[in-house]
This record gives sequence, C-alpha cells and structure tokens, in this order.
Amino acid sequence: MVDGVPVATGFAAVGDAWACTNPSGGRGVSIGIIHAQLLRRTVRRHLGDPAGFARAWDEGTDRQVAPFYRNQVSADRIRLAEMTALREGRPWSPPDSPMTRLVNAAAYDPDAFRAFLATVMCLALPQEVLTRPDIRDTVERIGDKTPPPFPGPDRQRLLQLLSGS
Repeated sequence: MVDGVPVATGFAAVGDAWACTNPSGGRGVSIGIIHAQLLRRTVRRHLGDPAGFARAWDEGTDRQVAPFYRNQVSADRIRLAEMTALREGRPWSPPDSPMTRLVNAAAYDPDAFRAFLATVMCLALPQEVLTRPDIRDTVERIGDKTPPPFPGPDRQRLLQLLSGS
C-alpha cells in the first residue's frame, strides 16, 4: 500500500516472506501461523475484491502481526548492545522498561513467568500482558529486583575453559 492505494493485488507475503525475525527468538513459526490465520480470514472476507483484500491485508498485518515483529527487533537490539558491551569488556545494564521489569519479576513469581512465556510464544503482546492488573501489580512490586545470575560460567570463565588455561 502506498498512500492507501494498493500497488499490487493478488499477492500476499506471509510469515518470513513478509518479515524475518532472529531465529534465536524462536518466534518465526508462531508469527507465521498468526499471519496465515489472518490470510484465511482476509481471503474469506475479500475474495472477490482484490483492492479491498490488499487494503484489509495491509491493515490486518500492521495491527495483528507487525507488533510481534517490532517487539522482536527491539529485543534483538537490546541483546546486541549487551553482547557488544560484554565482548568489549564494558559494563552493561538493561534498559529501564516495563518489559525488563517483567523479565526480572518472572525470575521470582510464577504468574509473571507465565505472562512472560505468553509473550515469548506469541500468545499475547507484552503491551497486553503488562496491562493485566495482577501482572502490573507484581511487576510494580518486584520488577526492579535484580534477577539471580544465570547458572554456568560467565564469559571470562568460558573463554578460559575454551582456551584450555
């Protein structure tokens, strides 16, 4: 769509053909399924109207699929900044955001953990999960706690182990 006008009809890019995410997030299939379901509904409603289909497809994709893509891109940028800082030996702190606080709370609270998993599995957007009163209250109460360290060696120890020293 350009200025509300379809530039092509009879074509619908779905899933990774529309936009690829980092495979480490494990969301590609989930996003593809959400997109395929949208395709089925959009075709059913606009089969005889190619321009209407193109408009509805663009709008539906932007409303129902793009938020998952944008959230993954945001998470990738944060992770890249963290890996760069670790590689360069610089300190790094995660951004002060509701999602960071949800991740922190998930390390301590089972309901927050399930809410976080719902976002990972593309069952709900973080923006939706964070508005649930019980999750919002939990995140406000314990979301600023420092999460426990991950098990296993840190980067320096791993490099030592790999080098044989």
